[in-house]
Amino acid sequence: MTEEPCVLSLRGLAHHVGRFDLGPIDLALPEGSITALIGPNGAGKTTLIDLAYGLGHAGAGSITIAGLSVPGDLVAMRQRVAYVSPELAFAGFGRVGAVLDYVAGFYPGWRAEECARLLELFGLSRRDRIGGLSFGARTRLSLIMALARDTDVLLLDEPTTGLDVAGRHHLFAELLRYIDRPGRAILISSHQLNELERIADRVAVMRDGRIVACGSTGDLVERYQQWDVALPGAEPVLPATVRVLGRQPHRLRLMVDLADVQTLNGLDVLAQVPMNLEEVYLGLTGEAA
Repeated sequence: MTEEPCVLSLRGLAHHVGRFDLGPIDLALPEGSITALIGPNGAGKTTLIDLAYGLGHAGAGSITIAGLSVPGDLVAMRQRVAYVSPELAFAGFGRVGAVLDYVAGFYPGWRAEECARLLELFGLSRRDRIGGLSFGARTRLSLIMALARDTDVLLLDEPTTGLDVAGRHHLFAELLRYIDRPGRAILISSHQLNELERIADRVAVMRDGRIVACGSTGDLVERYQQWDVALPGAEPVLPATVRVLGRQPHRLRLMVDLADVQTLNGLDVLAQVPMNLEEVYLGLTGEAA
């Protein structure tokens, strides 16, 4: 079987910050994929994306992105990768046009006509004062700067923050337009799980600095079921892969990995219900009620 070509590869990535330990993490973004990186606040999503872009030095592991190593080929990599984060700020440039002209000078792959199209789409003008932009408008400006370039990879950390319904609609439509070109991949961190489920073909779930599940969106959703189980007596000893979602005096609600269903013989199953991405996420991260 031919291995799928990967545009981004993290191998054994590990990092320590204060009391937080990230990794070790192995993650690959196949060519043509949109991978949703999801997890609760503090799971390590931003740290992972920042390290991939060369913001900080990992304590261990390797990073290859767009065929280049990080940090060894950092300058060349950033020519081929666009990064969006809520932390980006441009107030010192005065007007939108000034920051766009400044950024364009660093990237041979800058596309002026595409930038003009995106400005109109996202409702911004080169004459707008950056100091007067709302938080959502500043997010739209960051997206314009990322999408107006000819790149191989988009690293998007919470790009929907502050966007209204129309802004999110335009963003997701542009991501599908971007990924239609060969040799590209997208890694997107967001809490908009319903929208991610519609556009992401892969999902990586993070918890406490680790990736606890990763795979195609369809396979991940189909892999798990919610089981309601009668509990006539003492609670049974369950495999570690089974998560308890809820307890009642004579009933258990379980999240079951169908790959391990053969270990659950003898349970009195009252109902087996499919799960959506949000429910799978809540179960895997321990946030299910």
